[in-house]
Amino acid sequence: MDTRTVFLNACNEIANTLEGFKILEKGQRLKKSSLDKDLYFEIYFQSSFRNDSSSIQILPHLNIYSKSLKKWQIEQTKNEYSQGLIFGNQIGYLTPFNNWKEWNLAGLSYEKSINEITENIQQYLFPIFEIFNSKETAIDFLKKNGTKFNQWSEDSISPLDFLLCFSEKETAEIFLNNFVNSCPYKANILKLYEKLKTQDEIDLNYSEFHGADKITLAFVNGLKIK
Repeated sequence: MDTRTVFLNACNEIANTLEGFKILEKGQRLKKSSLDKDLYFEIYFQSSFRNDSSSIQILPHLNIYSKSLKKWQIEQTKNEYSQGLIFGNQIGYLTPFNNWKEWNLAGLSYEKSINEITENIQQYLFPIFEIFNSKETAIDFLKKNGTKFNQWSEDSISPLDFLLCFSEKETAEIFLNNFVNSCPYKANILKLYEKLKTQDEIDLNYSEFHGADKITLAFVNGLKIK
C-alpha cells in the first residue's frame, strides 16, 4: 500500500470516530458547523512530501472560521484573500505535548497513532469547539481568558477580529489589553501604537512583527491600550 493511501485511510478512520463532522478532500479535512451555522470548525490533517515506507507523517491542525467575519475582514482590510479565521493552531500546542507534534503511521505505529490522535482531539479540541458553538459563549470566554483554553494553550491575538466584529468595543478592548499586558513583545506593540498616531495612511495588511496587523486593526477601530 502506498504512503498516500495509508495516510488517507488513517484520516478516514479518525473521522469515523468524530460525530457530526463532514468529510472533505478524501478525509484530509473535516468540517462541522456551529449552532447558528455561521461559525465552523475544521480539523486538517497535514502530511509530508518526504514520506516513505518507514515514516508516514500525520499532523493534525485545528481552525475555527466565521462566514460573516470573512466579509467583515474583506471590508476592513480590502484583502480579498481574507478567510474569516478566528483561531487556529497545531494540535501539539493545545495538548500536554506542548510542542509541534507529528505522528508516524508506518507499520506497527499505525493503530497507536490513530488512537492517540483521536483521544487528543476528543479530549482537548472538542472543548474548544464547544466554546465556539455559541458566539455569546465564545465572546465571554475570550474576554475573561483570552485564548488560554487549557493549561497548555498560549495567548494569541488572533480572535481580535472576531471580537471587533461581533462584540462591544469595550469587550474587544479588554481582550486587547489583557493580551498586551502578558505579551513578551509588549514594547513593540506600544511603539507601533505611537507610530500609527503619526501616519496619514495605514496599511492593514502589513506586519512588521507577528500579530502587528491585528494591532493595527485595533488602532484603526479606536481601541485604547491602557
